[in-house]
Amino acid sequence: MIIDKIKEVKNTLEEALLSEDINSNLSKTERVLSIAGGTYITLKGLRNIFSSPLIAAGELYIGFGLLQRGVSGYCNIAEKYNDDLEGPEPVLIVEEPIGK
Repeated sequence: MIIDKIKEVKNTLEEALLSEDINSNLSKTERVLSIAGGTYITLKGLRNIFSSPLIAAGELYIGFGLLQRGVSGYCNIAEKYNDDLEGPEPVLIVEEPIGK
């Protein structure tokens, strides 16, 4: 019973939150970790909102950013990093023999 419930939750997450689209540039593992970390940091920020509002505001900002990154599957930094790794597009140079 419990295993069936876990599989049901896993399937729901994969269908709803982790579906791939054309703009995704993160793996499922990165997305799950972003969602988990974002949830933790957001809840921590909500808990600290009255005791230390400045720290809580930072935690909420970072937590929501991680949640957005995980749910959307898109990250500007990852895109820039991947572009830098690939380098510039190759250029094909064709030389014609002289005198033709």
